[in-house]
Amino acid sequence: MSTQKVLVNDTVRVRVRFVDINPTTGEEEDLSPLTVAVEITDSSSNVVVSENANAFSSSSFYYDFVPTAAGEFNVKFSGILDNGNTVIVQQKLYVSTTTETYQPLVTLGVDEHIVFAADVDPLYIDPDELLPYFPDATLLEIGEIVHTYSEEVKKLYKLRDDQNVSELPVIVYDYIKAATACDLTRTYGFGGDDEVSISLGDLSINNRNVPRNTVTRDNASTWCQIATALRKELIAAKVGPRAITPRGVPGESIGTSGGVKDPETGKIVYLSDRELYGPGRQPPRDNDQMPQRDLRSYD
Repeated sequence: MSTQKVLVNDTVRVRVRFVDINPTTGEEEDLSPLTVAVEITDSSSNVVVSENANAFSSSSFYYDFVPTAAGEFNVKFSGILDNGNTVIVQQKLYVSTTTETYQPLVTLGVDEHIVFAADVDPLYIDPDELLPYFPDATLLEIGEIVHTYSEEVKKLYKLRDDQNVSELPVIVYDYIKAATACDLTRTYGFGGDDEVSISLGDLSINNRNVPRNTVTRDNASTWCQIATALRKELIAAKVGPRAITPRGVPGESIGTSGGVKDPETGKIVYLSDRELYGPGRQPPRDNDQMPQRDLRSYD
């Protein structure tokens, strides 16, 4: 689109350059069309010009256009390559008079900054949930932190890329939210630190968090402490007991033979050594081995 003011009967040189992007290097490469046709239409789609363009080089072409009426014109260059494909380049041209000005109907009133982010998948919570707590932060900044803790949860639960995460425990989402807020408080937080002091004239207020040996949901008072408590619960839920060997006798099996079932409790009752051999008598031992009986339920 032309940015200069063009008047009726002015000679306007419209230029075009045919390029393509190399998919391997990502750099521009010039295209060399065999022929380039130019077609200019007005706002009513009436054809004003239909000719061949002039060449600057093998990839650059131009056409000198002399508008005879004011208005909006569409300039279309069509380049035919040697493989038969057609590359089309279009642009707008606005022609005015000394008393009448034509310009685009849609203009950019203020500068607009567009930020592109890298791949931030997975995101187990919506960054918009934390924006009300930290309005000075950007969604991109919040999303990158959420992604970091989502990756941590993904490795902890060994989740697959195609696995549905909507059925994860609620504590998972609470932890990601608290941990993200903890990171954000280091930059945007006011009142979430371990110690806050506020002075207003003769009034002075000090808010100190008493050090604790164990942080839990009950005594946590900051985002970071809440995240610590939730993370401990997450890890505890993933840890199971190891195999237990009763009293160092891995060869013994826990059975029910040799005992009598108690009718009230339903458990197996064994005779003790005193009941079996009498008071003051020692049971016989073969090479200091345990007696050949089944293990009690409380062994």
